[in-house]
Amino acid sequence: MGECREMPHVDITKDYVRLRQKSPSYFDKSSFRTIDPGERGHLKLVIGCKKGSYDKKKQKCKIGTEVQTVLLRKKDFTKKQLDEAIKKLKKR
Repeated sequence: MGECREMPHVDITKDYVRLRQKSPSYFDKSSFRTIDPGERGHLKLVIGCKKGSYDKKKQKCKIGTEVQTVLLRKKDFTKKQLDEAIKKLKKR
């Protein structure tokens, strides 16, 4: 159902730098989850399931989830590291 609309975007909050990878409109709004891939909060991922592929009864994605946003905890990265991550995203 539709193509993936890439939407690189950066939001800076009090605690995190949010690096948007894909538009939220690409995903089923019921499917979003925030996961911590083993970095103890340094890095979090907001994942979701493509529209039309989420089974609401089973609360499971039929085709596998995709990353919507990368969250970098500001206190765990140097300003240079954060600037480099933002620069790479904006080149996309």
